[in-house]
Amino acid sequence: MKPLNLITLLLFLAGVAWALTRSEEGVRQIQRSYYAAVGPFLKSGAALETKARAFTDEVEHSQTIAAKLDAAEAELVKLRTEASHLRKLEEENIQLRAALKFQQRSPFSVIAAKLIRRKPATWWETITIDRGQKHQVGVQLPVLAAEGLVGKVDRPNDETSTVILLTDEKCQVSAKIKGTQEVGILSGQRAQHGDSPMLRLRYLSKEAKIKPGSTVVTTGRGGLFPANITLGTIVSSEVGAIDAEALVKPAVDFAALDTVFVLLGHQ
Repeated sequence: MKPLNLITLLLFLAGVAWALTRSEEGVRQIQRSYYAAVGPFLKSGAALETKARAFTDEVEHSQTIAAKLDAAEAELVKLRTEASHLRKLEEENIQLRAALKFQQRSPFSVIAAKLIRRKPATWWETITIDRGQKHQVGVQLPVLAAEGLVGKVDRPNDETSTVILLTDEKCQVSAKIKGTQEVGILSGQRAQHGDSPMLRLRYLSKEAKIKPGSTVVTTGRGGLFPANITLGTIVSSEVGAIDAEALVKPAVDFAALDTVFVLLGHQ
């Protein structure tokens, strides 16, 4: 635009403004037109500000709730850990009380030992305990638990010993069905992976009346194991061509062995 035309336009606008503002009504008309034009924008801006403020408050509230949830979850984890620790202590306390009672009422001379090593490949066959020759532990000595026979010492060292478990096929014990004249040989039965170990009582008479639930104990024959040590409970039986045999559930929970007792001597 040429300078002359621009000056003319500015003079025209100034004249219009002067003419309109000479009267009060003209000024009011200009104000009404102005507010009518900018009013919607002011209202929209106020509404937008209100929504923005509400959104900010909601975000802050959500952050507060999230922080409280995080704190609550941390407290829950802490309480669960403490509860687990207390349960473990309670279980150990129960085991120790049972072990003490067994040691006090046992008619034999026994020494307590802790299980310190167990290999997955020989889980149902052997364990290592924290007692050895320095503690008068010798080869072939019986190893007991409060529930019954665990096995026998296989290889004693100075400080530790390896124990053959009753659930090992190589561990054979002269056994009888309590309350009957039936006598046989009890040994471990190879367990499938993940299964609980069972025992097999062989060489029973074909005429034997074997009842499930009957208790199986040691006979004391051979002098290795004392008589009447609990071995397990009969689950089922079968009769063969020459003799009969029974499936026996061990009295000892071999999956949860912890404290055992080595029998140092018996008459």
